[in-house]
Amino acid sequence: MKNIIIICFVFFLNSCGYSSIYKNQKTQDFQINVIEMTGDNEFNNLLKNELKLYSNIDSNKQYDISLNSKYNKIIVSKDSSGVATDYKISVNTIININLNNKIHNLNFKESTNIKNNSNSFEQEKYEINIKKNFASLIREKLAIKIFNLNDN
Repeated sequence: MKNIIIICFVFFLNSCGYSSIYKNQKTQDFQINVIEMTGDNEFNNLLKNELKLYSNIDSNKQYDISLNSKYNKIIVSKDSSGVATDYKISVNTIININLNNKIHNLNFKESTNIKNNSNSFEQEKYEINIKKNFASLIREKLAIKIFNLNDN
């Protein structure tokens, strides 16, 4: 009876559809080199690290890009005592890609609304997590744009 349970357990784990996030990372046939960064340094560094993970170092196709990002945190609403309760966090990133001596300008915008947390440490961690998510989203969108540029 124990053997049947173990076999069923292994079978269900094997067919659950799990695959590593970076499984196909090395199948990307390009390398992205960040040559210039202006704007919000923290966000630019997060995006640069995301692009390093996505790039194939051994690829012959290399793209030189420059990043210009602007991070905004705007108060959306306040309570009756004047304390901010909701914020809108947005990132606007302009990426210039040098491809065959032609510059392609791409603009990516991400935004979300968040509630204010009374614990400032938790609020800071949450905002950093949002920035990381924005960097990941922009990396994915940039990869799609690069694939489209290669097709043209």
